Amino acid sequence: MIGPAAPGERRRLLITALATIAPFIMLAAWARFASPATWEPGVLAAVAPVRGTFGDLVGMINTVGNLPIWIALTAVIAVGASLLRGLWAVLLVGLSPLSDLVAFAVKIVVERQRPETGANEHFFGADSFAFPSGHVVRAVALVAVLAWILAPPPIRLRLALVSAVLAGTVMGYARVAIGVHWPTDALGGALLGTAWFAITACLIGCASRAEP
Repeated sequence: MIGPAAPGERRRLLITALATIAPFIMLAAWARFASPATWEPGVLAAVAPVRGTFGDLVGMINTVGNLPIWIALTAVIAVGASLLRGLWAVLLVGLSPLSDLVAFAVKIVVERQRPETGANEHFFGADSFAFPSGHVVRAVALVAVLAWILAPPPIRLRLALVSAVLAGTVMGYARVAIGVHWPTDALGGALLGTAWFAITACLIGCASRAEP
């Protein structure tokens, strides 16, 4: 039966959270005091601008990741999760967009400037912060949760982590390609999104097991 995290799974989820939070904190400190890296402008120039059909796809990924659309998408997925797995799955899905609040708080603390591109001037203006990418945080958190909910328990953590990597890569590339984030912003978002998934899955498991 597929249900919330069992005790053994909760231990592995805590290990996953610690294994992603620690490098995220170190990366955030680096982003605050010593960024961007010398190689990041080169990567930015190499992947942008993106045109043609592929460019349209990149633009669509960015649009879907915008917070209002993402919340609507999450709501639809939550309805499906309730039908498939019940209340615990709905809570997990519903908590995933809240990862954006943590990302926003980190942005305020780190105060890393976005790349100086036309896209940033158009979308954000001069006073918007970059680290971590909220789009990537949300994408990784939700996709990892979906894999966790749908996969068989013996392999669901591994599939959730693989899904997190794929979601972080796709959304991270899309954000860098349009010039609104540095590559390490995307990496930070992937780490934070994975940590958010692991922590919330562990907490939901604890709460569910504690019920009489």
